[in-house]
Amino acid sequence: MKFELLSRLWLHEPDGAGLARAVSELGLPSADPAELALAYADVFLLNVYPYGTAFADPAGELNGPEAQQIAALYEAHGYCPAELKEVGAPDHLGLCLGFWAYFSSGQASGGSEAPSAQGPGSRHDSFLADLLNWAPLCCLAVEREPSVHAFYRALAARTREALLTELQISNFEVQVPNCQSLTHEPPFHPSSLSLHPPEEEIGLRDVVRFLLTPAQCGLFLSRSRLGQIAVALGLHLPFGSRFDVAEMLFMSAGEEGKVEPLLAQLETELNAWAQAYRGWGEEYPAWRPSAGIWLARTEATRGLLAEMRQAVQTEAA
Repeated sequence: MKFELLSRLWLHEPDGAGLARAVSELGLPSADPAELALAYADVFLLNVYPYGTAFADPAGELNGPEAQQIAALYEAHGYCPAELKEVGAPDHLGLCLGFWAYFSSGQASGGSEAPSAQGPGSRHDSFLADLLNWAPLCCLAVEREPSVHAFYRALAARTREALLTELQISNFEVQVPNCQSLTHEPPFHPSSLSLHPPEEEIGLRDVVRFLLTPAQCGLFLSRSRLGQIAVALGLHLPFGSRFDVAEMLFMSAGEEGKVEPLLAQLETELNAWAQAYRGWGEEYPAWRPSAGIWLARTEATRGLLAEMRQAVQTEAA
């Protein structure tokens, strides 16, 4: 029932009854349901995209091939909740949590691949392993969201803890797919970066794409987080897509001579994510293979930021 309730809370703003269950069964803080409706839209529709491909896809594209594989898995096991037609893609974290609850409860169809066929290498383990490669990051993105309501911050933390605990008691380690590389080096050289539009925007756009793709850079930067960084630097950004906001942040920092402080802010954020990965790996040994993957990506980003800082200093000399 725990994962079934978590699923509902990721998929819908809670009504009075749902909120009461969240408080009593999960220990989440109480709140006004009307307030949570606004908070839900702010975090899940405007800032943190709760989809697997947003975190695990090498290009950060939603509803890619992996999402369609999830849809096929749902169909094969008779999992067809109404929300499947309401969300943007089948790999929504709420749907994945619901499927795990459904799968683990023994309701799933599918013959030899039903939950009774458990143990290392089974489809039961495989789904959990795939989910655990990205779901903790999605939760952390919500937990670190500057404007997130306390209810949703607690929901994300509770979900992350529940999944990592489930992994640990399943007595197997997450196996990283062969197609995933440990590092994703940026497809550009930082010395070619120019923050002065328009003729040399290509380098900047490459940097922005890299930093907005978790499966490459190792962290998730929401519009709200980017806005918070801008405020800390005394910069003003227009409302726009996450890409537009990130691009304008770099351009504004370049125009105001604040690129090095911007890089320092990004490195501080990067350190927080890397620290979380190390902590999860220590607390939940079964997650260590994934921790190694994500730490390698944060190290690649750390190297990028260092090279960018060097390029800026060289240009200023």
